[in-house]
Amino acid sequence: MEGTQEKRPDEKKKDQPEKPRFTWEDTKFTLAMAVVTVGFSIRTGDFPGALWATLRQVFVSVFYGFGTVFLFIGLTKKIFKYEATWVHIVKWAFALAALFAVSELMHEVFMVLTGQMPRPH
Repeated sequence: MEGTQEKRPDEKKKDQPEKPRFTWEDTKFTLAMAVVTVGFSIRTGDFPGALWATLRQVFVSVFYGFGTVFLFIGLTKKIFKYEATWVHIVKWAFALAALFAVSELMHEVFMVLTGQMPRPH
């Protein structure tokens, strides 16, 4: 029985890689980026139309964020030899979603101010 020693529970944990978890700072950052994304995605107009436009803009922003993150990871993972955890992916995606929402609103304001797009009602 000497060759079949069982590992103690604390030794089993050392062999397995630790699963990444959201820390309080990660959660705060993700929530802040989500608030920025929603805040800059709010559209005006009639209630049903404005609500639909806002939800569509939030969806597009988050979709763009995750799509861009997966694209960059796919292009650079072998080159730079890193392992992105799902915590990193979510944080990066929400940061890019906020950036997209802010830039989209700035673009629409520019279009309205230059007369290329009618003012919302």
